[in-house]
Parts: sequence; C-alpha cells; structure tokens
Amino acid sequence: MNKIVVTTPWFYKLAEYTFFVFAFLLVSCANYKNIPYFQNSTEFENSQGVQSYDMTIKPKDLLSIFVYSGTNPEAVSVFNLRDPRPININDTYAGGIRMQESRIGQIHHYLVDNDGTIDFPVVGRVKVDGLTIEQTNKKITDLVRPYLNESADCVVNTYIENYVVTVMGEVNKPNTFEVTRNRMTVLEALSMAGDMTIYGKRENVKLLREMPNGEFEIHELDLRDANILNSPYYYLQQRDILYVEPNEAMAQNSKIGRTRQLWVRGASITVALGSLLYRVLN
Repeated sequence: MNKIVVTTPWFYKLAEYTFFVFAFLLVSCANYKNIPYFQNSTEFENSQGVQSYDMTIKPKDLLSIFVYSGTNPEAVSVFNLRDPRPININDTYAGGIRMQESRIGQIHHYLVDNDGTIDFPVVGRVKVDGLTIEQTNKKITDLVRPYLNESADCVVNTYIENYVVTVMGEVNKPNTFEVTRNRMTVLEALSMAGDMTIYGKRENVKLLREMPNGEFEIHELDLRDANILNSPYYYLQQRDILYVEPNEAMAQNSKIGRTRQLWVRGASITVALGSLLYRVLN
C-alpha cells in the first residue's frame, strides 16, 4: 500500500511565518516593565505632601475678588467693580448668607502685576504674590473692614480665573484643562487627558513650569516610582505644562511604520497569489 504524503503548500508556510513575525513585532513594541505606575509601592510608606500643600498666587494670575456683606451691602459695593456687560441674575451663597445678585455687569478681574500686587478699589495696591487663597481672603477682609460699620459682616471670596494646566504628547486626549479647585495633581491631570497611551514614557514625564521672571523650568518625573507622591512637583501650579514623551517603541514605529505596512501588504498579496496558483495548477 502506498503512503499518502500530504505536503503543505509553500505559501501556507509563508503565511505562518508572516503571522509569527508580525506577532513578534507587535509584542516587541512595548516592554511591560516600563508600563505600570508605582512599581515600588510595597516599599512605599506614606505620602507627606497632601496635607501641607496650598496653591499660592503668582504674577500674571487673573483674580476675581468678591466682597459680600449681608447687613451692609451698600457699603461693600464700592469694592466690587463691574464690567459694563450684562449677565443673568443668580442666587449666590457666601459664608452661609443667601444673596440675590442682580448685576449690571461681570465682577472686575484683577491681573497680578509682575511685582505681585493688584490695584484694589479704595484700599489701593495690595501685595498678594505668594499668598494662598485663604490668606488673600483674610488680607482683603482686614483692609476692607475699617470702611464698614463695626456690626457689619464681611465675607471675601477670591478665585484664580486662569488656573489651567496643559497635557500634551502621548496621552489619549491632549488638551488644556481649566482647574476649578485650589490644587491639582499630576495624576489628576493625566486622568483628565485620558491617561497615557501605551507608548508614553512613564519614567520621564516632563513638567514645564513658568517662573515669575518669564523663564521656564523643566522637571522630569518618574511615575513608575511611588515616591512621586512626595515630589515637590506632584502638585501642579497655574499654567503648568505636562509633556509625555513617546517611548522607543513609538519612535521605532513612526520611523519604520510605513515600511512595515508595505511589507505586511506585500506578504498578504504573495499569500493570496500563491493560493490562487495552487488552485489553478491542481
């Protein structure tokens, strides 16, 4: 009895080799050990900076400062300058006091000068550079109170209107984000940007920070290290920029990506032609 030998056509072998080579290229694109955050978390004891950090006002900040008095609203009106643009009527709560606001225009914004001061109505120049929001509220309150009756209440609320951070590079949703509270962390900013892609360098996230003199500092952050929670740059300041650099796999892909696509298409065409010839010849 003759043995029947089944021979695998050469193009099937080529297809198999193509599949394994392509799979290898995909697997080699990212090294897993460089992807997880906080790789030394078992050695990390605790964070020291969460309770001690308070954002401070800097030159070029744009401030909104509201002075309220439930018992003497006419007296504090001179401290609330208005821009001549009408806005809607709102109910506002400040210090537990409910007030009906019928504004002629928006509250005036105060740009912090390079010397760290603002020109506040009636009281004149006020140094706010380096103060926290709470310290600024207290300072303005102390300056305003002599102009009010002793029995009048006074509530001051300060807001930084241009507190924004920018996240760019290898993240899923790069953008400039407005911060509505008094602090934001690096991780929160990355989360708002949809987190890093798998091609982002976790070990070398660059933080660009503008200094009061207009110059920029660049700091490198390693998010694989749990000690980032204790870094002085873990909390972002106004107008900070986070740049996530692409890793070597992404750089390699961008360099040879077009060549790889052509190679895979060529292999697919070769397999298809081989299959067609085999069927015709047999």
